[in-house]
Amino acid sequence: MDKNCLPWTKEYFNENLVNTSFENDELSVLIVSVDASGDCDVTQRKGRVLCIYDMKLLFSLGGTKKADDSSILATVVLEEFVHDQDEDEYVFEVTSDHASEVKKLVIPSLRTQLMKFQNDLISAHEKDIQHSSGH
Repeated sequence: MDKNCLPWTKEYFNENLVNTSFENDELSVLIVSVDASGDCDVTQRKGRVLCIYDMKLLFSLGGTKKADDSSILATVVLEEFVHDQDEDEYVFEVTSDHASEVKKLVIPSLRTQLMKFQNDLISAHEKDIQHSSGH
């Protein structure tokens, strides 16, 4: 039995990442929205609950540059967010006039947050798909 978890995933990112703020001496930025597209399923194989996902994540950020209080807009795209990736395999593309600063400020925290996703996904859905053993 497979369960499509993309709707849950979108809600998860909205609850866990949207409105997350990042701040250092130069910038203050906030994740405004997260869009997840692709496939995200939880399934059971040979009695084990597994998750299989291959998604593209798009983070929209807004904020200010402290030196002159100017507005910052940034987009962070993770083209491939896949269930069998290691943290160091995530490739983030940052589009902004302040891309290098945004990258330094936001990416380490995003990596950490994304590493929690798989466990949270399985925890949230394993009860729904486990077959009854008939005991």
